[in-house]
Amino acid sequence: MTGRRRRLVILGNSAAALSAIRAIRSRGGDEQVTVVSREECHAYSPVLTTYYLRGVVPERRLFLCDAGSYRDLAVECRFGRTAVELDAARQRLLLDDGTRLDYDALLIATGAAPTRLGGLDDEVAGGLCYLRTIEDARRIRRLAQRARHVAVLGAGLVSLQTAAAIARPGVHVTCVVGSRQVLSQNLDAECAAIVRDHVVREGGIEFLFGRSVAMIDHEAEGYRVELAGGEELSADMVVVGKGVTPNMAFVDPGQIAVERGVLVDDRLRTAVPDVYAAGDVAQGRNRISGAVEVVANWIDACEQGRVAGLNMAGADVTFPGSVPENVTTLFGLPVASIGSVGAGDAGAGLTSVTGSCPERTTYRRLFLKRGVPVGAILVGDVGDAGVVRAAIVRAEAGAVPVDRIVRGPIEAGAVLRSCVSTSASTAVT
Repeated sequence: MTGRRRRLVILGNSAAALSAIRAIRSRGGDEQVTVVSREECHAYSPVLTTYYLRGVVPERRLFLCDAGSYRDLAVECRFGRTAVELDAARQRLLLDDGTRLDYDALLIATGAAPTRLGGLDDEVAGGLCYLRTIEDARRIRRLAQRARHVAVLGAGLVSLQTAAAIARPGVHVTCVVGSRQVLSQNLDAECAAIVRDHVVREGGIEFLFGRSVAMIDHEAEGYRVELAGGEELSADMVVVGKGVTPNMAFVDPGQIAVERGVLVDDRLRTAVPDVYAAGDVAQGRNRISGAVEVVANWIDACEQGRVAGLNMAGADVTFPGSVPENVTTLFGLPVASIGSVGAGDAGAGLTSVTGSCPERTTYRRLFLKRGVPVGAILVGDVGDAGVVRAAIVRAEAGAVPVDRIVRGPIEAGAVLRSCVSTSASTAVT
């Protein structure tokens, strides 16, 4: 419509949303931008919440911006509001307070929420702890101050980071793990054993592998956790880390295609051209494997948001695809997982080369497909994780010799020099 400013609505207020806003404003347009967020606060980094739990990062440093940031970007904020219905055909969004927002382009950047345990009494279910938001972190930190026995369900990244943050002298932490190893989606069994032994030695954390939870009930002032094999645990608090579920309940699958997340193309568009999705809610192409899946990490969320924002503002930009990548530190031990590392179907057709130095607690394993690096696991020496990532993203045999990556660490210029070298090395298989 002539004379009317374009209305851009962004659902969410984290990495993808902020990147989208900045990208929109970088184009110099005068679009009306509205941000809708279920949380009442300014944008913050959920990646830092475990550091906040450990007392390493004060709460104020979690926040990425303040009220002035939104004003400078000319953004209308609707905090504490949730989308309940999206009518993509009419370009209309309904919020939980009855507000109707009409838009010309919409970005779904609502992230994901922890997967909840089912089959529990409402009172028990309400007492369990999950870590995703700043309110979750505040609650865990408060309860952990008086807890002496803590049960953590799961041994993924969030579970282990939370367990490490809670563990201290006088506090017994038990991780109940359905699989046979820690970080089953990120590490191979040999590397997982190194990490497990380090966590047990340095943090005193107990692991019960191959167990599932049958029931959780109240017991005195705490909880009784009954396992499927009949074992029982008593705990003052229970932390659940059993994966996440994208926040997309308001999306009508009859209008917008969804699977595990909201399906998007390489421009981050959904099945409806004026609706985009980015971040942990988006399901798009994995740059390494080619699979269409949800890849949840901060780096990709920022880049997806940037691409989506530019396209919402009239550009024509493509996203090259997501790269699975997670880097963490557990009791001083750095661990990095990049690309395809043999978990699940992604392991089909992969070979690998491994180098380790047990006395220094270092481990490096490079995964290859037809001689081309497609994934890596690094423990101990992870300072060159960015260089290894660049070699994997290049997807070119000999870009950096395989034995050089496994020996590590690699200096930052290695990938660039290899690109112009006339004598490429042959990959080890």
